[in-house]
Amino acid sequence: MKYKIHIIGGALMLSSLSGYAQEITDTTVVNVAYGVQSSKTQSAAISTVKGERLMEITSPTVGNSLKGMLPGLSILQKSGEPGYDFYMENMFTRGVSSFNSKQQMLVFVDGFEAPLDNISAEEIESVSLLKDAAALAIYGSRGANGVLLITTKKGYHSSPKIGFRMQTGIQMPTIMDTPMDAYNYARLYNQALENDGKAALYTNEALAAYQSGSNQYLYPNVNWKNQLYKNTTPLTMGELSFRGGGGGLNYYVMAGLMHNDGIYRGTDSKQRENANVNYARYNFRANLDVDITKYFRTFLYSGVSFAEKTTPGAGGADDYLKSVWTTPPNAFPVYNPNGSIGGTSLYTNPVANLLNRGLYKENSRSLQVIFGLQYDFSALVRGLSAKVMFGYYNFMAESSPKTRDYARYSLAQTGVDAQNNPVYNYTQYGSDAALTATEGFRTSQSRIGLQGQIDYQRQFGDHGVHAMLLMHNDRYQVYDVRDDECYVNFAGRLSYDYQKRYIAEVVASYMGTDNYARGRRFGVFPAMSAAWVVSSESFMKSLSWVDFLKLRTSYGLTGNNQTSARYIYDESYGGSGSYLFGTGSSQSSGFTEKTLANPFVTWEKKRMFNVGIDATLWKNLSVNFDVFHEVQSDILAYPYAQVLGIVGASYGSILPLMNVGKVTNHGFELKARYQGKVRDNFSYFAEAGTWYAMSRVDEQGEDVKPESYLYKKGNSVWKPIVLEADGYYTANDFDSNGKLNANLPQPRFGRVAPGDIKYKDYNNDQVVDENDAHPIGNSTVPAWNYMFSGGFKYKGFDFSVMFQGVAQRDIYLRGANIYSFQNNGTASNLALDSWTPTHTDASYPRLSTMNFSNNYRTSTFWRRNGSFLRLRNVQVGYELANSVTRALRLSSVYFYVNATNLFTLDHLGKLGDAEQDNLLSYPLMRTVSVGLKLAF
Repeated sequence: MKYKIHIIGGALMLSSLSGYAQEITDTTVVNVAYGVQSSKTQSAAISTVKGERLMEITSPTVGNSLKGMLPGLSILQKSGEPGYDFYMENMFTRGVSSFNSKQQMLVFVDGFEAPLDNISAEEIESVSLLKDAAALAIYGSRGANGVLLITTKKGYHSSPKIGFRMQTGIQMPTIMDTPMDAYNYARLYNQALENDGKAALYTNEALAAYQSGSNQYLYPNVNWKNQLYKNTTPLTMGELSFRGGGGGLNYYVMAGLMHNDGIYRGTDSKQRENANVNYARYNFRANLDVDITKYFRTFLYSGVSFAEKTTPGAGGADDYLKSVWTTPPNAFPVYNPNGSIGGTSLYTNPVANLLNRGLYKENSRSLQVIFGLQYDFSALVRGLSAKVMFGYYNFMAESSPKTRDYARYSLAQTGVDAQNNPVYNYTQYGSDAALTATEGFRTSQSRIGLQGQIDYQRQFGDHGVHAMLLMHNDRYQVYDVRDDECYVNFAGRLSYDYQKRYIAEVVASYMGTDNYARGRRFGVFPAMSAAWVVSSESFMKSLSWVDFLKLRTSYGLTGNNQTSARYIYDESYGGSGSYLFGTGSSQSSGFTEKTLANPFVTWEKKRMFNVGIDATLWKNLSVNFDVFHEVQSDILAYPYAQVLGIVGASYGSILPLMNVGKVTNHGFELKARYQGKVRDNFSYFAEAGTWYAMSRVDEQGEDVKPESYLYKKGNSVWKPIVLEADGYYTANDFDSNGKLNANLPQPRFGRVAPGDIKYKDYNNDQVVDENDAHPIGNSTVPAWNYMFSGGFKYKGFDFSVMFQGVAQRDIYLRGANIYSFQNNGTASNLALDSWTPTHTDASYPRLSTMNFSNNYRTSTFWRRNGSFLRLRNVQVGYELANSVTRALRLSSVYFYVNATNLFTLDHLGKLGDAEQDNLLSYPLMRTVSVGLKLAF
């Protein structure tokens, strides 16, 4: 609680500082579902950020640029690997409101659904996050997880404007742990053998040789991390754009490139034999608006991207990083004295796996085309307009792998020659193979949408009316998937305001999908919202410091139809078993029902309530505050709690998913911004925000548990249920035969010894097993997000900085860089402070060369605080004086230097980046860049 108070207090204090010369709100018009609204009369909960602000963040993907930008949006980046650094599954709107993994929010680009992966920040005018029922109900059974609205740049009536940007810089890992050297590895291995009651493997002479490096072949000391990875790698981005309009034609045309190189060392830059991980993307956009007549308008928006991904051929990034920790530093040299590749029967060579196993290349392209016709019927009915839009999206990827294998050799010294040089014997494992190339089609996806929309907007004196009716038909097709996903949505929105002071809005969707049984495919999703502009009331006139104050609230219903399976309402059959016929016992294969049908299955339902405040105070301070409460019911789960075990179907995979789950979610969002000027030369801003979301599982359909605390019901979603560590076993816990004293709880995870982790007997049954695991701590999705930013502009100079962080989040250490000597791996650096009989207050348990599960179980011993505070971005820029740019025949010239992920404060130290809960993933990147912007 103290931590939470500090976060909120810090946000409020920083918000009282001065601010940058930018409008209080991003725009007076806010993008909403299938339309726009005045920010003054908006009654829904929507967060918006301009595309220009995203350009300040050096990130290869737009999704990762949004960290900390939109209150209510949580983003965790799990990998920094080029081309694989962003996944929509790691984005959450207002926390987690379902225990299922299918919670992916929707992304709409200019009104039609399309992925976020392939668009560049330069193309974007604004990004809006829709959060409450008033904003989401129009999406019917698909809106429960939130929606990102991407609005691309359009042309406008002006002389042609040409923009050019080029930025290049270097990237380096934010943090990468380094495996221990051969001397410490060998020393600790001897220690582990001693703990196991075995003789030492490494002699004092061998330990001295490892320490001195006197014989790099017989006593190698290989730093596999340095052999595989570089310290820096380049990142380059650039765009050229044309924008303007006149004579009935407005246009925006853009071409951009992004090249993101990886950190693997020694790879072939020409990608003939092997390859670094690499991602190159080329973006093209052409948005055209044509006024055919005064009332008739047409538009064509198109975006295309071409991308090429390459990776080493022997596996993914996790495999290479894992090999650094599973290959001991003294296992063999990288190359033997005769130049052959080192290796053994047990270990392959990580460097050779990188350089001698070929490469994988993937070429892809994405295309989105939107064509529309709009007619203004004001000549017949004032305020009436209609439009028809067609949207098409397609993604296609082709693969081109090149594979081969190599021979590796272990060596042993058999003697010396006449010159006293060592003579080696080589033992071969594996064999060399030629490089083999194949070409293949990997996948394709396409989405076709058709929209028809009627809008009516009039002002009758003090009364404002805006009505919208929509029909949207959508078909989504994936290669090698038998059935397309089909949706049809009939929706409407009716808004009313009186003197722009009292606002009311009703939204409804009647939506259907083919994923449910006939007669159950359509549902109604209504929502209501209201707002009161209090500052327009006469009694507020005396409060001169209140420039604008609006109260708003909303309540409604949305749905989630993302499931792990299609057509749950129908039976499915598969081959299983066989039948015997006749006296000769002829055999014929048979079919069985794989899953029972559930004809009553339906979408998950989310009821959402929201109260918000928007205010502008002292002319320069803007504040936005929202409180929300959500209940998501009918969540799909296996109904073990509803189907008795005696029925038989409750055990095994035959039981169907049913709408039995329920989750409650609540929280708030706060954002404040202050901005001002000192004379005309100096302007400044400060901004702070924090948002919080916490869920509770009300029902999950769980099977009968032996203990009440083992149920996930009553806990937050994805809260870990783990064993609680209770120190180490001591020598006093064992009798003279090394057997655990009978009066102590007996563990069921193998034989234990002094120095092993002791777990709490939570149910007091004198046995320590999985039934003693209980809910502890927090999930990996943070309950708290926060950000601070500020900056100033003085004459041609400008400076901006942004901090972003999360809190109330736990991660659990695991894997080859944490577990020592398991599965023939190396030792963790944490083991340098491991338990010994003379060092009983160690931070790491007893070492052992045997694979055993007691010490390396998921427990509170390996839990770490996953909170972090990151200097997300800092930028310094200078714009040349107008006299200079005019002499250069340019409109503006702007130079800048920026840095992203410059430093991070967390609780992991050198182990890794806390944002990654898997520390064996490709590291996140710190970037320092220089850039140039020109306007003609």
